[in-house]
Amino acid sequence: MNGILILNKPAGCTSFEAVRSVGRLFSREKAGHAGTLDPMATGVLPVLLGRATKLLQYLPESGKEYIADIAFGVGTDTGDYEGKPDRTTDILPDRASWDRAVQSRTGKQMQIPPMYSAIKKDGKPLYELARKGVEIEREPREIEVTRLETLSFSPEGARIAVSCSAGTYIRTLAEDLAADCGTFAHLTALQRTAACGFTLDDAVTPEELERAEDPAVFVRTPEIPFLNCPAVTLDGNLTRLFLNGFVFPAGRAGAASLSGFVRVYYEDRFLGIGAVDRERNLKKCWQAETA
Repeated sequence: MNGILILNKPAGCTSFEAVRSVGRLFSREKAGHAGTLDPMATGVLPVLLGRATKLLQYLPESGKEYIADIAFGVGTDTGDYEGKPDRTTDILPDRASWDRAVQSRTGKQMQIPPMYSAIKKDGKPLYELARKGVEIEREPREIEVTRLETLSFSPEGARIAVSCSAGTYIRTLAEDLAADCGTFAHLTALQRTAACGFTLDDAVTPEELERAEDPAVFVRTPEIPFLNCPAVTLDGNLTRLFLNGFVFPAGRAGAASLSGFVRVYYEDRFLGIGAVDRERNLKKCWQAETA
C-alpha cells in the first residue's frame, strides 16, 4: 500500500500514536506523518504509507490553517491547558487592544519556539529538557501569518482563525497576542483545518477507518499533493533515463522553462516526482511503485 491518507486526529494522543494505529490497520505498513500535532490538538494530519513515506521531504510547504480557542489571564508552562499554570494576572484585554494586537501579529515576524516542542538541541527534543525544568535560549525563527481573524471575543477568551507558514507555533502566537495586551494566555483547544493542500473535508476519523470494510478506500495516490506542480511527459528513451536515476537537460523533455518540482509521466502513467534545478537539468526525486 503506497499512498496518502488524511487523518482527522483526535485529541489525547500524539501524532506518532495516531500514525501507528493507522499502520496497524494496513498490516503494519510503514507509515509517517507530515506536520506534528500536539496531543491536545485535533484535525488534519497527512499520513504517508509504504514507499510514499519517502515523499515527506518533498511535500509542498503550503500554508497551514487552524482554529484556536484562547483563555486569558493564565499562562501555563506548555502554553495549553495540559500544562501547569505558572503565571496569572487580573488584567484582561479589551476589544480595542486585542484588535491592535491581531493587526500587529499579521504578516512576517520573528517567533521564539516554545520549550515544549520537538525541536532538537544536541540530539534531544526540547520538551525532554523542559520536563526536567531546564530552559535554554532558543533562536527566533521567521514565520508568516497570512490570516489572523477573530471569530469571537470576550475579556475571558477568544477564538481565532489562523493561516500561517510551516513552523508556526499557535501556542506561542496566542501567548504573544496576550502579551501585546498586557496579559497571559493559554490554548484551550486547537484544530488544524488544513495542511499540505488538504482540509477537514478530506480527512477520515479513526472510527471511520475502523468501521470500514476496506480502509484502503481512503488512501489517495501519491501524486495528489503535487497536482499544482507542472506535469512533464517523457518519451521512451527519457523514461528509461529518469527511472534509472540519470540527470538530463530539462529541455529534452520540453521543460526548460520550468523550475522546482514536477510530476513526471510516460504517456498516461505516473512515473514519480522530479525536480528541475538551476542548471535546468531534470532529476528524479521519487519513483512511483507502478513505474
